[in-house]
Amino acid sequence: MFQIAIIGCGVVGSGVADILLEKQEEIGKRFNEEVRLTKIVDIKNMTGTPYAPYLTSDQKEVLEDEAIRLLVVTVGGLDQAAEICRKALRAGKHVVTSNKAVVAAYGRELTTLAFENNVRFLYEASAGGGIPIIRPLNICLSVNDIYEIQGILNGTTNYMLTGMYRDKMSFEDMLKDAQAKGYAEADPSADVDGFDAARKIAILSSIAYDEFIDYQKVKCIGIRDVVYADHELAASGGYVIKLIAGSRKTAEGVRVSVEPKLVSKNHILSAVHSVYNAVLVRGSYTGDSLFYGQGAGKFATASAILGDIVEILEAPGRQTLPGFVFREAEPVRESSEKERFYVRVVSQFNDTDFEELKFHITEVFGENAVYLGYALSDNTTAGFLSDRCSEAELCKKLEMLSENAGIRIAYTMRVAD
Repeated sequence: MFQIAIIGCGVVGSGVADILLEKQEEIGKRFNEEVRLTKIVDIKNMTGTPYAPYLTSDQKEVLEDEAIRLLVVTVGGLDQAAEICRKALRAGKHVVTSNKAVVAAYGRELTTLAFENNVRFLYEASAGGGIPIIRPLNICLSVNDIYEIQGILNGTTNYMLTGMYRDKMSFEDMLKDAQAKGYAEADPSADVDGFDAARKIAILSSIAYDEFIDYQKVKCIGIRDVVYADHELAASGGYVIKLIAGSRKTAEGVRVSVEPKLVSKNHILSAVHSVYNAVLVRGSYTGDSLFYGQGAGKFATASAILGDIVEILEAPGRQTLPGFVFREAEPVRESSEKERFYVRVVSQFNDTDFEELKFHITEVFGENAVYLGYALSDNTTAGFLSDRCSEAELCKKLEMLSENAGIRIAYTMRVAD
């Protein structure tokens, strides 16, 4: 019998339990082995629920039970969850987790520990929720030289940015709406400041480029400073605003960032709305491949965990040590690559004097700059797209532009390629 236990019966853990209890007979027949959920570890009182017969509050009961061969770790947090994974792997148990914080911080250590104990450590649900992306990177796309990843990896911020434009709402009002609907936490910083997406892009980039990316070194800019006028001005130029978690191989090294960007309405990621997520992978042989779906949610995430369980049942002894265990990349913070930038300015030249403002912009940025005009919601706020320039060149040009007493630089963001 292949016995499975779950530690953490919250939203995701209960989803795993529900699917296992429904599908374990079917899964067992597929592999000619009896598969059973035998224990659920949680401190909550679950009397009267379908989980009650399996419930224990004692982790040791699971970790020390030699009959349990696979542990699903769906508890949150970092150090405690990581220690549970360590103990399980050392005890010779396979581990499947959805905890992105653990994978981003301790993925190398836990992968090595699994290898040393001849078991497997899998984490498909950690980076894309219900989107299958880690297995395709590891297997389906493995012969490709992956040179870029662009993703919308946080459903909360995508919901907020979509709603800000659609409903003409401020960041603050949209955040309250997201919290009321359960999409955002009481402390929303992990989402709106980009930290959640930073962990996910670090995990995906480490796999894609075979070099460990420390999530703490990912350049991270959240969406707190995006205002409705930015959406309005972006739309006038044929763009939408998305929080893009991206990485790219360059001559200078790997660039990794999480930041709001203008995305052309012709770009495939522009059509990803509300709480949905998507990952665009660019490979040497496949070209562009898009992975789209629900990045979070009870059954979407649980489905990814079940996929890992099935993979372990199929190949429990498959042992590999990926390159990111041995190599670490130092992400490029400042790049000399030439890009376009969106610039929001506050101007004393109001919408009746737009030619004056346009003249000053063209004088500094040249004829390739695209003037977006004034926001209808604020006749002192205007925007434009720069010519292609490096970050350093942009800073110099903005300094020149702001020397004009009537113009104040309010906000900038990149334009996605």
